[in-house]
Amino acid sequence: MNGMLHGLKDIHMVIANSRKLGGAAEAESITLSSGETYTNPVFTNVDLSQGKYISFSFVADSGENVTAHVDQIGVMRGLRHKLICQLQNAAVRELMTEETLRYLRKLCEVNEGFVTHSFKKEALKLVRDVSIDELEKRHVHLPFAIESNVVAIHTKKFA
Repeated sequence: MNGMLHGLKDIHMVIANSRKLGGAAEAESITLSSGETYTNPVFTNVDLSQGKYISFSFVADSGENVTAHVDQIGVMRGLRHKLICQLQNAAVRELMTEETLRYLRKLCEVNEGFVTHSFKKEALKLVRDVSIDELEKRHVHLPFAIESNVVAIHTKKFA
């Protein structure tokens, strides 16, 4: 997906399909009707009841977890789907990177000795989400070479 989102329906879709899509829904800012403004919120949940959006949750740049009723949305600016390594919210980026790498390590452990097409495909999707730089920095090694799939985007390496 990796692009502009248009509202709660798109945010919900990114959250519900996070394993398949990777990344997260992040906005430049959100201002609630109370006047509170949060920068770089990463959305973590959207609650539905009888087909209507009721509330939403996000983690602000400060690391604060906020849940609000949908009627409290004043303005959302720059809502986009981003890979984990592209997130501006450092607190969430670190949390999601660690979680993804823990899953990748476990995936490699379970598939030890068997580099199947489906394993390789899922591993590369996870690497793309966190970036090769993070793999190198945190000493995560894959049982196959990925150099042939590397593309530099904005001075970061993606698989």
